[in-house]
Amino acid sequence: MKMNKKFDYTKLSYSVDGRSGFSFSSALRLWKTKYKVLEDFKRGVIIHNGLTEFYNMIAEMWEDIKPITVEEALKEENTETRRTYFSCIGVEDLFKQMKPKLLDKQEIKKKRKRWDDKNDPYEYDFTDVYELYQIPASKLFTKEQLKNVSRSLWNIQRSDAYAVRCWCTTTNREYWIYVPREAALGGRWESDDDKADAVRAIAWTIRTNITQPERIYRQGDIIIVKASDKSKVMPGATHLSKEEYLKLMYSET
Repeated sequence: MKMNKKFDYTKLSYSVDGRSGFSFSSALRLWKTKYKVLEDFKRGVIIHNGLTEFYNMIAEMWEDIKPITVEEALKEENTETRRTYFSCIGVEDLFKQMKPKLLDKQEIKKKRKRWDDKNDPYEYDFTDVYELYQIPASKLFTKEQLKNVSRSLWNIQRSDAYAVRCWCTTTNREYWIYVPREAALGGRWESDDDKADAVRAIAWTIRTNITQPERIYRQGDIIIVKASDKSKVMPGATHLSKEEYLKLMYSET
C-alpha cells in the first residue's frame, strides 16, 4: 500500500493580521508574538478541523519559537510589514519596552452604582487611575525613516505615539489604549507637556451617536448609553469630552 507523503507546511506562504506573503518561519514568530500562549494561538488561527495536523506540528515547536522584538520591528523598512510587526507586538508590550515618557497622571475618586447577587443596587467607592504616555518619533523610526517623513517639526511630532494606561475597576487588569495626538494634547501642536490630559484621552476612546445622553454604563468593553428626553440619534458617532465622561458615567464594572 502506497503511503501519502506528509504535507510540507514550510513551503507555503502565510497571512498574518490581514497581510499575506509571510514565510513559514516569519509567520510562526509573528503568531508567537501576538498570541504568546499556545491555547490563544489555537483559538485565533486553528479555525477549522482540517488544520489539526498543522496545529500539532506547531505545538511541538511552540516553546522554541522566538517572538519578534521591538528592535526588529523598528529596523523593518517595509511599511506594511512593519505595521504587522507592531500590530502583533501590541500597544502594551510596545510601550513597556520603549520606556515611554509619562505626560500626565490623574487619580479620580468615584462613586458608582453596582448591583449585588439579588440585583439590589448599592454605591461603590473607588479611585480610578489614568496615565498618559508618549513615545517620540525619534524612538519609533530610524534616522533614515525620519528623513522620509518630512523634515518639518510638525510632521515629525505627528509621528509620536500616545497611549493611555488604565486599570479595570473590577479585576484590576492593566490596559494600554492607543490615542491620537489630538486626544492626548487637546488638538494643540506645541511641544510642551502642560496640555496633556489623561482623562480627556480616555474619554476620547468612548463614542456615541446619541446627543445629550442621560447616563452611560460600562461593562468591560461594552458601552451602553441611556438617552434622555432631549436626545437625538446622529448619523455618525462622536467622542466623549472629558466633562461628559466625568458627568455621565453612572456604572463601571
